[in-house]
Amino acid sequence: MPIEVELVLRLLLAAFLAGAIGLEREVRDQPAGFRTHMLVSLGACLFAVISAYGWQPLVDDNPDVLIRVDPTRIAAQIVTGIGFLGAGAILRSGMSVRGLTTAASLWVVAAIGTAVGLGSYIVGTATAVIALLTLMFLRPLRQRLVRGIKPDHEEYVVRAGPELQLERLIADVSAAHLRVDSLRIDEEDGGEREIQLLLRIPTTQRPEDAAGVLARTPGVRNVDWTR
Repeated sequence: MPIEVELVLRLLLAAFLAGAIGLEREVRDQPAGFRTHMLVSLGACLFAVISAYGWQPLVDDNPDVLIRVDPTRIAAQIVTGIGFLGAGAILRSGMSVRGLTTAASLWVVAAIGTAVGLGSYIVGTATAVIALLTLMFLRPLRQRLVRGIKPDHEEYVVRAGPELQLERLIADVSAAHLRVDSLRIDEEDGGEREIQLLLRIPTTQRPEDAAGVLARTPGVRNVDWTR
């Protein structure tokens, strides 16, 4: 059995690696950020340590007692339990679903914590590095690749006054070679309206261009778009 100091260092390493991933999520204003990722990995690491070594003092005190330990059972329960926490990070916002990547990162940091807790330092660290590279650098690469192959879909939230003519808004969108795939209107007091638009952006245009088209329509007071 490793000494207690080494086990504490495993807990610290698991928290550090997960914190790096959580910081990237925090910067992007995701529902689960720095502290959440650290706690998930720390808890998974502690479960792994207890599963692998928690019974050792009992064995040492009772050498005549036969105890069978299966660390894989705890690992299996961690995989199952983290699914519920990951599901809580998935949010439906208007006509789109957000948080899938954050849920996946929570699942990964739980695996990192388990690996470090069982002594697989190199594997756990390598997984953390790969996860960070995936989150930080593959997003812009994915946008370039996908937009070069097929039109992209973006959601915009338009706040407009009563003077806005919906037909004019749709006409401006169509004139800019944009396609409305979904539209939702919420009426508010004083004739104010919140319009949620899911637009198909052709590969020759940028999402910023579509936001500009919407903002120039008479009656539009504000356009919200999250990149």
